[in-house]
Amino acid sequence: MPNKIKVHEKALGHLSRGLYRSPASALRELVSNAWDGNATVVRINTNYPSFFQISVEDNGDGFTRETFSNLMEGGIGNSPKRPASAPLLNDRPLIGRIGIGLLGIAQVCGTFTITSKPKKGEGFRARVNLYDLLKNSLDENDKNVVVGEVVEIGEYEFDDEYDLTKRPTGTLILTDTVHPTFTRAFQESLKFEKYEEPPRDWKKALQILSKIHSLQEVGDYWRLLWELAASCPIPYVARNALPDALIREDQERLEGYKFRVYVDGIQLFKPVYLRGNQSGYTWRKISQQSKVYGKELAFHGYIVVQEGAQLHPDELRGILIRVKNVGIGYYDPSMLDYRFNEGPRAKWLTGEIFVADGLEDALNIDRDSFNRFHPEYRTIQTYIHKILQGEIFPDVWKQIDVRSEAKAKKRNSERQHNLKTVIKEAVSTPVKLRYKPEADKGEGPQQAETKETRDRFEIALPKTDTLDTKKSNRQLANAILAIFEVALREKTDENRRKKFTALLLKFLEKW
Repeated sequence: MPNKIKVHEKALGHLSRGLYRSPASALRELVSNAWDGNATVVRINTNYPSFFQISVEDNGDGFTRETFSNLMEGGIGNSPKRPASAPLLNDRPLIGRIGIGLLGIAQVCGTFTITSKPKKGEGFRARVNLYDLLKNSLDENDKNVVVGEVVEIGEYEFDDEYDLTKRPTGTLILTDTVHPTFTRAFQESLKFEKYEEPPRDWKKALQILSKIHSLQEVGDYWRLLWELAASCPIPYVARNALPDALIREDQERLEGYKFRVYVDGIQLFKPVYLRGNQSGYTWRKISQQSKVYGKELAFHGYIVVQEGAQLHPDELRGILIRVKNVGIGYYDPSMLDYRFNEGPRAKWLTGEIFVADGLEDALNIDRDSFNRFHPEYRTIQTYIHKILQGEIFPDVWKQIDVRSEAKAKKRNSERQHNLKTVIKEAVSTPVKLRYKPEADKGEGPQQAETKETRDRFEIALPKTDTLDTKKSNRQLANAILAIFEVALREKTDENRRKKFTALLLKFLEKW
């Protein structure tokens, strides 16, 4: 008979105190809980600029005292999803489970108070105390925290004297004093005087962030805002946040969910706003794709390349996968481990993949990363790489050629205008430039020729491709030949030298 393989529950105890990459990731899970609880508004307060306390409040359905007790006494990590018979508000997809995410706040504090007033059932207020130095106790098999196959990660106590009648429906999580490291890091981030206080208007904040190289330049507070904006299931700043109405349908869908997130009074929107790039954009809209590997995998999205200009901040580069509208981790600058080196063009690219069905089994427990060898992840990866290699980057190369040619024509036109202006000042007559017919081989090097009439001064130049010099030098060589011919009109050698030198230097000022 085969032997059973078991995992001790203290593994979950380890995870509860170090599950998420950043404070934004932990708060994202509380926002997701509010979404699943039919909230329309989530308000996060960081006690800016002191950062001594954090609160997360929503106006959702709340949950009962009994539900909380069951969760605290064995349901963490084992809480079931809401049944299909209880659909969410405005046809929202269900994001996940209440459980480990509730304890994500442990990354910034050890003790917090949770108050919930449900629409139906008995509400509660409870104080939760998570054991300090839990990981050390687990490693040492401390009998005070390890009980059989479960782990006691802390204590909670109901406040039966609290009057819930004054509370609105919903849930409030309020930390005690947060960890000094968190407070210190966020306070120090405000020393960047130029970026001390973000604008109340998130669109204006994005305009500031689009001018910096990395979020490291603005510190942890701005990073918290940006990461929450990137990960939460909230709308974009506008339906035209990306070119060619790429996200119009997604914006309509996200707006239809009627879900808003505020941090210290700032309403957050997705941190994507690409407009006004002079060289334009290359993009692909990924229509709904459905693949079946035991379970259905359905996804859609977009990829955008900002032509000729790096995306800022750097954290916007790459591909972000969203599962049920929630960003998983950060934008992936490797483009899901894309195998080919596209040089600086990879720094021009951003994209989002919205996964409506599937991929949840590929999520790692932190909900910040994927098992990259899961077949559903590999399916999306292969699909995206095919588009990148076969469509996006070939089009980018074409646009580079088109843009280079257009720039060259504009530059040549400006230089010709400059040459005509310099010569006109010397001859006091309107100037016309034209190219001579191609000379026969053997005629020797071609020269410029001048012809003066009563109303204009005409210069016939050799065709640039007949000049025996580097291609990049030919227009300059032609200009020098023209200036030389004008200087020859002077009567003495010395005057010719002076005229040639003066005209050439004046022309080169704007070359």
